[in-house]
Amino acid sequence: MSNTAKKILIADSNETSRQSLRAFINGLGHEVFEAATGPEVIDRASSIHPDLIMMDLILPGMNGDEATARLKRNMSTRNIPVVINTGWTTACNVEERADRALNAGAAEILYRPFYFPMLRDVLRSYLLA
Repeated sequence: MSNTAKKILIADSNETSRQSLRAFINGLGHEVFEAATGPEVIDRASSIHPDLIMMDLILPGMNGDEATARLKRNMSTRNIPVVINTGWTTACNVEERADRALNAGAAEILYRPFYFPMLRDVLRSYLLA
């Protein structure tokens, strides 16, 4: 990783998921911000301008695919990479929501559980760019 700490916004309604990601990302030397709802991720991204957003598909108030679409329509947040990370793999419309997020501009979709070495490599690919 770069010697310069990056700002990462974690958007997930599940506190345990946020804690796990926060601990891992902090361990890599980056600064972590959190949002628990779709509207909150929009507000936080607009105010802190993170270097990367890790976003779940299922969020209260606005799902991750719609939040991604709104972020990508906003001039001040459109260039922030959004990596969708979700454990939502069995619901009937997961592929539709994942496709909508990708079509809206998400960089990629990660399905939980994921291995931390793989997550480290994904973070590295977006934070060193």
